[in-house]
Amino acid sequence: MTSETTTRRGTRLRVGGFVALGGLIVWILAGLPFFVFPTTDPVPQHADVVLVLGPPVPDRIAVAERLLAEHRVATALVSVPGEEAQWQVEGLCARSDVICFRPDPSTTRGEARELRAEAAAHAWTSAVVTTMPAHIARARTIVGRCFGGKLSMVADAEGPYDGYVYQYLYQTAATVKSWILQGC
Repeated sequence: MTSETTTRRGTRLRVGGFVALGGLIVWILAGLPFFVFPTTDPVPQHADVVLVLGPPVPDRIAVAERLLAEHRVATALVSVPGEEAQWQVEGLCARSDVICFRPDPSTTRGEARELRAEAAAHAWTSAVVTTMPAHIARARTIVGRCFGGKLSMVADAEGPYDGYVYQYLYQTAATVKSWILQGC
């Protein structure tokens, strides 16, 4: 191997490294408005239902309970993937103004389909949807495909579980999947 070959190989590696670093920086910056600072909606004075996307963590449940207590919604529709005891929502799910369900499939799409079914059964035309900030943009798209009524997307106070790196990776992959899987 000549020194010229070694120099070319080193140059290619440096250029490749700079291109990869540049791509990473673009991805991080492009993701900020979707995963870190998503566009949320003001909570309306009244909506028919609040949909709590799973899992029913305390911050999301707090949003639903506040909206119920303020009479801004009449019903909470709570996604409970797995057993209620796992999420400690047995008392919540026993309330007459709360409908708990196990999404099928256990995805945002399954939750959106349940909202569509319950909306048809109860004549709901407006919904507040609450989830973590990193999920707002993708959830808006998926739920909007299934529910034809007025949607208000509200972020809970939950930080990104498993951290921002995980959420960037997961939400990016899940967003691409949502582009591929059109429809409700």
